[in-house]
Amino acid sequence: MKKILVSSIFFLISAIIFSVKYISVSILLAKSDNLDSELIRATFKILPLELTAIYSISFFVGIVFFILGIKEYRRG
Repeated sequence: MKKILVSSIFFLISAIIFSVKYISVSILLAKSDNLDSELIRATFKILPLELTAIYSISFFVGIVFFILGIKEYRRG
């Protein structure tokens, strides 16, 4: 049961970092008068790649712990 709790913590971390990525782009583009797709893509490229790596790794670790927790729960 503790593995499912750990899984939910990793999912929470992943969701927070994923939202930080989009919130930071919206803050950077807040004063822009011209919003087009190229500008948004360029702003995403400014952000460090580590954000994407951290939330992806956290999400996959959450999935692994969730599967392990379900298997542990079924064993009893």
